[in-house]
Amino acid sequence: MSKGEKKRRRALEAYAMLQRAASMASAQVEQAVHPFGLSASQFGVLETLQARGPVHQQELAEALGRSKAQMTAIIDALEARGWARRERHATDRRFISVYLTDAGRDVLVSTAPARSDAIVAIMAELSGEQRARLARLCRRLLRVLDPDQADEPADDVHDDATDEHDDVSDDAPDAPAVETTLPSPT
Repeated sequence: MSKGEKKRRRALEAYAMLQRAASMASAQVEQAVHPFGLSASQFGVLETLQARGPVHQQELAEALGRSKAQMTAIIDALEARGWARRERHATDRRFISVYLTDAGRDVLVSTAPARSDAIVAIMAELSGEQRARLARLCRRLLRVLDPDQADEPADDVHDDATDEHDDVSDDAPDAPAVETTLPSPT
């Protein structure tokens, strides 16, 4: 197998693992917020509204990586429960802003600890160094995939030298911090 073919195979394998890990982690977070009557996507919208204030519906869709149709359905559900509300822009009626309601703030406060606990439990499987490296790698991918949305400064300049060395050792799997298996989502 040529060096190029090996690199391609490793890229495909890394993507498959990234996709699977993200999907399984999302399912666990979804399970954590479900008892509160929320989906993870709905929680993400409420959290974004809390952090940013009123946001145009299209901007929300872009920020959360959702289609316009998906975002409409998510906001419809939040609005039906009184956790968010829409308002048309005063001068340009084409723009619809979404606002967090007091009831939405309340549900965020009650749901956030369960969501955080689920995320911390997932990340506990990684050492502090592994979590930091994962965060740097994700920031790098986000800057490449969506430079306009990447909100973190480029703090991983030193990773370039490390990554060149990593190509040599990519065949060796990282040892988990703890030998446990997370339950699969049902």
